[in-house]
Amino acid sequence: MVNKVALLIGVSEYEPGFIPLLGAVKDVDAIQRVLANPEMGGFAETDITVLKNPQRQDMEDAIYRLYADRHRDDLVLFYFSGHGIKDERGNLYLSTRITRKQNGKLVKPSAVAASFLHESINDSRSQRQVVILDCCFSGAIAQGMTVRDDDTVNLQEQLGGKGRAILTSSTSTQYSFEQIGSELSIYTRYLVEGIETGAADHDEDGWISVDGLHEYASIKVQEEAPAMTPKFYPVEEGYKINIARAPVGEPKLMYRRKVEEIARKRQGKISLINQMSLEELRHSLKLPSEEANAIETDVLQPYLIREQKLQRYEQALSEAIQRQNPLSDEDWSDMKDLQQVLRLRDEDVAPIVERFRNEKVSPIVIEVPLETGTLTEQISFNNDDTVVKTQSESLLSRWKLLAFGLVSVALGMVINKIWTDKPLDQHPLLVSQQTYSKSLFTDIKDDVPSGIFNYGLSTTWAPIRGNADQEIQKAFPNFQLKYIVFPLEETGSLTSIEKLLDKSVAFAQYSYPLTEQQKKKFKEIPVAVDGVAIAVHPELSISSLTLDELKRIYTGEVTNWIKVGGPDLKITPLSRNVAGGTVKFFKEKVLGDPEYSFAPLIVKKVQSTTLGLQEVYKDKGGIYFASASEVLGQCMVKPLWLGKDRNNLVPPHQKLSTDQISKCPKNPNKLYKANVNAFSDQSYPLTRKLYVVVKQDGSIDQKAGEAYAKLLLTRQGQDLIETSGFGRIR
Repeated sequence: MVNKVALLIGVSEYEPGFIPLLGAVKDVDAIQRVLANPEMGGFAETDITVLKNPQRQDMEDAIYRLYADRHRDDLVLFYFSGHGIKDERGNLYLSTRITRKQNGKLVKPSAVAASFLHESINDSRSQRQVVILDCCFSGAIAQGMTVRDDDTVNLQEQLGGKGRAILTSSTSTQYSFEQIGSELSIYTRYLVEGIETGAADHDEDGWISVDGLHEYASIKVQEEAPAMTPKFYPVEEGYKINIARAPVGEPKLMYRRKVEEIARKRQGKISLINQMSLEELRHSLKLPSEEANAIETDVLQPYLIREQKLQRYEQALSEAIQRQNPLSDEDWSDMKDLQQVLRLRDEDVAPIVERFRNEKVSPIVIEVPLETGTLTEQISFNNDDTVVKTQSESLLSRWKLLAFGLVSVALGMVINKIWTDKPLDQHPLLVSQQTYSKSLFTDIKDDVPSGIFNYGLSTTWAPIRGNADQEIQKAFPNFQLKYIVFPLEETGSLTSIEKLLDKSVAFAQYSYPLTEQQKKKFKEIPVAVDGVAIAVHPELSISSLTLDELKRIYTGEVTNWIKVGGPDLKITPLSRNVAGGTVKFFKEKVLGDPEYSFAPLIVKKVQSTTLGLQEVYKDKGGIYFASASEVLGQCMVKPLWLGKDRNNLVPPHQKLSTDQISKCPKNPNKLYKANVNAFSDQSYPLTRKLYVVVKQDGSIDQKAGEAYAKLLLTRQGQDLIETSGFGRIR
């Protein structure tokens, strides 16, 4: 009788010196689920052995039993998720929960040698053997990703053999990564997806072979993290081993295959024509729109994650260039480190780097104050010799003449920059402008310390960092603000205290008030007022909600838009999947309980606001909440008016007085700006203060945070806050 047996090992817990791999035991659960499913893997539950965080002896005993006394046609599967380590001779070891190092070297009796696994495999009579290693060989950690162990090991030599297939999450010279915050490691996640959906049946014969499974997972991994290169080592007929069944002609699978085909051709983009084609296919397959949308979300997720990584790289590069242009060798080294952490290849970031290198000098804007103190004329001079003027009706000609003279000087500076390639910050005119800017920050220059100060955390603050912080850097070049990029699940207000305590940041940008207990050690300084906007699909025939209606939507009491004056359409509430300041504020202000837990069957979780807005655009019934600065100006959504009742509805936006033709003809949201006055006076119902938070320890970090807050509270600072889309605090 032919048997199918499996040993699944996951090691998440480690001795000091090794990074815990939180997803490893979850990897094992997921693999067990698909193998034991009679319609998929078809393994008997009694023939699947699971070890979580085993001791070394237990692990070796289980490996021995897996391969001993097997028949020739038995399918034997070994799966391992955890750290892999190599000794000083380059030999591979698989970690256990007691694995440790001494003086930087592996304590060999604490781990399982790959040679033991090799011997067990070779002693077995089975000629259908599958080995899946979701690990590599280094214990370092990279920001935002947990790094597994790595070095050069020839797996085919150490684990190869007849009738054998070895699948690995990376090459022998690459790191293999567990995505922090994700339920499963990236490679295992797509192995499981390939089996569960049937999408790994590459020849559509109803069977998933190990090479088809690896091919599917490998493509998905590289869509999300291009620098990772999963490898497949078939020996003799190993690639032909069938590991699971797949449905044939199943509507969801057919639809998924078409979406994947389009996504790969268009690098994760689905055009309007593609959407029409998919809609026709959906109808012909009689597939509900909810299921089709879910499939599209799954297929596009790795592309969206990759795009998010590219955006984070671009943001970091932009902020670095704003601090210093050209970048130093040290800055470029830091950018290279970030690129490796994000698992992006050189060819992925090359267009971003090239775009910044070729970017024209930013337009120089000169404001000429009039005698009344209320009127200005702005003249922008661009590098293409185009002068753009916005005139105030009562401008006097002498002020026009003065402005023209100043622009001419600015033009000369730009021409000199172009011809001599001299850095702009060395030009006398720009130096004088910096001095001029500094004078507008009142007389607090003596309170601004010199040095490099790490800061960040709240995602709500992004527009301020891109606007006000740039001006602060220009005015105080020795007060160097370094924005720190943390993993997504660690980026937010509610992780700020932890980051202040371990000195990851000198001061934190915060969007939720401190508790009374926290105020004993930390100080919050309010500097701005934010409005949280509610985003829906631009074509949804609804323009407003009350707070009570919003509450009933997010608690599951109202599930159809028709109940709140909209169309007969199912509501899909969305929220970020991390407990950031915005999520906690929303729960407190709307639901009445900051610790309220969204039911997963009611509220769909997304990793970021970018993904949340994209979900709303794809699902006409979607609704999402975020800072108004993140919602306004997006073609894909529209903001709703809000009120405590129907008689007091207030919009989070105000329409600009412009005749500019919107690039979003079905959604004029591009012409909106924040309703900052309604935020400041709190007539808009969802407003909250933004804070600078410092640790009260008398350190230079505290002084830096307080100085930063003081700068934002000056007249110019508040002006910049307002232009960033937030209300003034004073």
